[in-house]
Amino acid sequence: MKFLTQPLLFGALLASACEVRATETTYSFDIPAQELAAALPKLAAQSGIQIFYAHDSVAGHSGPALRGTMTLNEALSKLLSASGLSFAIAGDGSVSIKAAGKDATMLQPVNVIGQTVYDATDPYNTDYNRPNATTATKTDTPIMETPISIQVVPKAVLADKQAMTLPDAVNGHVSGVLGRTGGGFLYDNFIIRGLAGSGFGDAYRNGLFNRQDIYDIANIEQIEVLKGPAAVLYGRIEPGGLVNYVTKKPRDTPYYSLQQQFGSYDQYRTLIDATGPINDDKTLLYRLNGSYTDNQSFREFVGNERFFVAPVVTWRPNEKFETNLELEYKHDRLNADYGIPAVNGRPAPIPITRTLKDGPQRQLMESTLVGYDWTYRFNDDWKITQRYLFKDWSLSGPTLYNYLGLQDDQRSLNRIATTGVQDVMTHSGNIDLNGKFEFLGSKHNLLIGVDGFYATTESHDADGPAPAIDIYNPIYGQVDFAALTNENAFFYRKESWVGAYIQDQITLFDKLHILLGGRYDNVTTGEKFTPESLAAAKAGRVEKEDDAFSPRAGVLYQAQDWLSVYGSYTESFSANNGVSASGASFDPQEGQQHEVGIKTQSQDKRFSSTLAFFHLTKSNLLTDDPNQADPQFQILAGKIRSKGIELDLAGQVTDQFHLLATYAYTQVNYIEEFSGLRGNRLENVPRHQGSLWGTWQFNEAFKAGLGVVAIGSRPGDSNNTFTLPGYARLDAMAAYTHRIGQHKLTAQLNINNLLDKEYYANTDGGSLGAIPGYPINVLGSLKYEF
Repeated sequence: MKFLTQPLLFGALLASACEVRATETTYSFDIPAQELAAALPKLAAQSGIQIFYAHDSVAGHSGPALRGTMTLNEALSKLLSASGLSFAIAGDGSVSIKAAGKDATMLQPVNVIGQTVYDATDPYNTDYNRPNATTATKTDTPIMETPISIQVVPKAVLADKQAMTLPDAVNGHVSGVLGRTGGGFLYDNFIIRGLAGSGFGDAYRNGLFNRQDIYDIANIEQIEVLKGPAAVLYGRIEPGGLVNYVTKKPRDTPYYSLQQQFGSYDQYRTLIDATGPINDDKTLLYRLNGSYTDNQSFREFVGNERFFVAPVVTWRPNEKFETNLELEYKHDRLNADYGIPAVNGRPAPIPITRTLKDGPQRQLMESTLVGYDWTYRFNDDWKITQRYLFKDWSLSGPTLYNYLGLQDDQRSLNRIATTGVQDVMTHSGNIDLNGKFEFLGSKHNLLIGVDGFYATTESHDADGPAPAIDIYNPIYGQVDFAALTNENAFFYRKESWVGAYIQDQITLFDKLHILLGGRYDNVTTGEKFTPESLAAAKAGRVEKEDDAFSPRAGVLYQAQDWLSVYGSYTESFSANNGVSASGASFDPQEGQQHEVGIKTQSQDKRFSSTLAFFHLTKSNLLTDDPNQADPQFQILAGKIRSKGIELDLAGQVTDQFHLLATYAYTQVNYIEEFSGLRGNRLENVPRHQGSLWGTWQFNEAFKAGLGVVAIGSRPGDSNNTFTLPGYARLDAMAAYTHRIGQHKLTAQLNINNLLDKEYYANTDGGSLGAIPGYPINVLGSLKYEF
């Protein structure tokens, strides 16, 4: 941003508005009590309004906290109430501040050249970069002051790429992360720094574990990816990292949008977004997001029909208290895709359109989520927050599994037919006390909290062998699912986690930032399979208990406003559920990581980069007991090491050019194993992966983008018996926006896999489920905003 100023007396505060804004427009402010010289720049940034003043006129004056939604008149009146200063709003929306009783005539106005400053949650925000994130620390901390690698994917990226799933939302947008759907497209999960999640879904929702789902992104504001062990704040979790998605919240300024997407292979999706105040004083707000999806696929029989709705209500009776009540309901009719088996070290040479199911039979997946949170601010520095999330998830209907494998002829695939019901009920919540204070010249941001997670899983299935299918000459319609009437498999799992944690973010000399934290966890798990009954499964379940302490420490030095260097050490844990020959329980899996890195940020905070070097181990993995003939008995003898380099660049290079680039080198191997895996690479993890995406705003109406995603070859299973070849995929987009008064109509076209490269996205972790990637496909959109 370029400033042209008159000498000495007057200056311009932070960025500008390129459009005139009426004084009745409301803005969301979050400005603590402080000197006006510090508060006024924040007010200018959060409103996007130019403010002119004489520096000596505000010196020595302070203003109260501004929190909540108000007009510019209301905000300035409150901020200047005790200062004796007055203000005037010019016809172009700019503000001049002067001492009371003095001539209102100012010097010649300062010209500020730049783009409109948007609120981070503004629906029209086009920024690719976010300077702050909450996932790494559970506090709203600048990323430049956080000694941990964390990346944010804002909704502007999701809109430009027209991402439809959570894995698509992170793939190619964050280094070292591969989103995939495991278990036959039943659970979204993520490989981060070479380590895969649990297979039950790894996403967090607004900081709470939202287990086991195919997540809908219709109500997602942004996605935050925390790299490395995160047990200090989140408990039992894989040490590679976590994905936390932040949902859209109600706004006090009305906004409405309707979008229709349509694409290749009969893909149709309708989205709505509506928000605004319910009452006149804007203490009660609402937001409604919803979608209807009817997607087929290039793969035979694969598809999904989904209905999703997510209403939210916010109540802000005063500046100290706020609460949100939210509901999500999702209804899916889907046919899961279990992929293609491997033959002779590669996915079988059959058309990628071919599935090895039996026809168009679909399963029903339903989930209902209820959540709430509230925050009470004792003062400008201390607050308490409590969150709770309940979800009831179920799956029922017929499907076929490839688990019995290929016969010796390497063409006849044995399958299992099954039909049944699985119900998963989860509760998660936490309560945090967060406060800022100074002690002996040091600044502290203290967090003390407790959290818990409780889940039960009940399932009963009727299954049996299905006729084998010839993968080269398939015959469909051979399975009689109605004949599977005898339920012969019952399963019950119950688990609970409880943890307490403390964290202090210490700042010395305004440049040195120290992060210290620790957590104690207690975890109880237990599960049982039986052919008898669900009651027998519950009665036969044997509980196992683990506890662990997880520390974290990090140091960051902000050498310049634009440059930070950091280092950190982190530990995490995850429970083991195997069976030993002696009947004793196993110590939990443990993760340890050392990381160093460099972060940079442009002066206007619109462009940032992170370069990270990490060394990560995961130990106490279970492996077969070599002294026992029964393969169900296991011992602690496994260890994985992951080390590598990651680079992320994101933001606005010029007023017209947005850029997103990633690169990751990841070397991840088994370094201890008695089952023959020592030295093997982990499945689905390429040594090299990278992406480059850029958009150019030619004028106010027209924008175009082009990018590439490149993934190196990687093993398809832990035994390294077959390989998924590497690939490079080219994507493009173009969008045209037409303004109708204050309304916007945007037509957009995305072409993915522009060169029609045949590739495999990932596997289910074994040799029977390589999932082909999409061939060239087109996705169009019409979006009306008002």
